[in-house]
Amino acid sequence: MLNARKSILTLAALALAIFATAQVSVGVKTGMNFNNLHTTEALGELAPDFTNISEANFGLVTEYSITDQFALQTELNFLKKGFTTKANLDNTELFGIQLPVGGRAETKFSYVEVPLLAKYTFGGEGLQAYVTAGPTFGYATAGRIDTKARVLVDFDLGSTNINLDNINYNRFEVGATAGAGVSYTTGFGKFFADARYSQGFTELYNFPLVDEKIKNKGFGVNVGFMVPLN
Repeated sequence: MLNARKSILTLAALALAIFATAQVSVGVKTGMNFNNLHTTEALGELAPDFTNISEANFGLVTEYSITDQFALQTELNFLKKGFTTKANLDNTELFGIQLPVGGRAETKFSYVEVPLLAKYTFGGEGLQAYVTAGPTFGYATAGRIDTKARVLVDFDLGSTNINLDNINYNRFEVGATAGAGVSYTTGFGKFFADARYSQGFTELYNFPLVDEKIKNKGFGVNVGFMVPLN
């Protein structure tokens, strides 16, 4: 027990020493996310009816440069996840909400998400490339369904809020993300652009059509800017 405590204290002291000497940069990012369901075998039979939603995202970024090549990056992101499905039959229901026959429903869940990323950079002093990977931790704050009917063109039929607690939706989500990007350092900061794939591990909701749990998955593209603090 004593040895375990010593090991934890040693690791904590080492982490504090690393962060105390790290070059810290902060910035903002924005982009587009394309999200859908992670399809199980049962859901796979319905997969043609499920398509992506595309939504803008926004986030705050903090980067701790440990060496010239290696850094740790944390973010606070605000984004939407979900999927689009079509209602082709009478009495089609989703999350307790009746869908119009022949209509389309975009289901969107608003998330606050915190990725903890390891970042490896390579290249010259100005233009560089990098790869990132790490876990993500999210919390769903709200949900809604936007319904549309199509008669030659799409007609909005309005939005309906989803009570996440009433449908036993698991608000907390654990996942992982990996991506690659490029950055360009100037005299006053660093521009960056990247693409990422994200996969949720948490079973969020028991999908009533096939009695299967659903998970999130998505692809995103982002651009941003960071400035050094020290």
